Amino acid sequence: MSDFPYPIEHKRALCNGVNIHYIKSGSGPVILSIHGWPESSREYLPIIKRLGDQYTFISPDLRGFADSDKPFGGYEPNTMAQDMIDLMDAEGIERFHILSHDLGGPASVALAYLAGDRAISLSTIETPFFGLEYPGYVDPRVTYWHLTFHMNMDVARFLIEGREERYLKHFFRDFAYNPAAMPEEEVKAYAAQMMQPGNLRSSLNLYGYIPQMAEQTAELTKKKLKVPMLAWAGRSSFAEHCFESAKAIAVSARGGVIEECGHWVFQEKPDFICDELSKFWAEHR
Repeated sequence: MSDFPYPIEHKRALCNGVNIHYIKSGSGPVILSIHGWPESSREYLPIIKRLGDQYTFISPDLRGFADSDKPFGGYEPNTMAQDMIDLMDAEGIERFHILSHDLGGPASVALAYLAGDRAISLSTIETPFFGLEYPGYVDPRVTYWHLTFHMNMDVARFLIEGREERYLKHFFRDFAYNPAAMPEEEVKAYAAQMMQPGNLRSSLNLYGYIPQMAEQTAELTKKKLKVPMLAWAGRSSFAEHCFESAKAIAVSARGGVIEECGHWVFQEKPDFICDELSKFWAEHR
């Protein structure tokens, strides 16, 4: 990262009984950036590179991922949200924006509810929403085969171990509109991460806990979310699901569908999503 325009600090904090590794970079209002599967804190480097002159990004490796602890439990949204609250406490940060992608989304929604006035805004990018009941809602497990497969964690581990790079190439290529959007070095980095002891087992808990995600999200969203919400998704991936879900749960929601884009929005449409994020954050301070 010698060509990166801003210094990157690697830090650790004990959060909710779990040692969390995170990176911190940039200057300005704080953006707490919550990654999805199979990624890590490095997912947000393209965003930090473009917006680090305006915002301070704190990007953790969630419990079970990369260089954070890999406990055998605690992957419910409410528990992971408490991890993030403790991280903000460790940094001495009172108010912050929340940015999430993919399966980091359920924890980010819980965080927006549980952090109260500390959460300034919530941005969910290409996020599956479980446990909702609005007209036209389709549970993502119906559409995406891998969700149920990964929920069968022992079988998934048996079939993936030893084939990590080839398996991830499938997701990074087939879940994209542009199959070359994810750089090859990033694919190799995430495959190496997945091969760390315990990483595959622990990261699959994000899928194993989908029933708890659905239950906790359903309970939280009985009340409308007061935190302003932004939701974007790629036409070739979740499409209308994300924005329609945001409108169903939040008092104020904006966003939509990104044309000629798949799941990996930060790599496929970085300029577009950075423009939308910076406009949204500027309106909510």
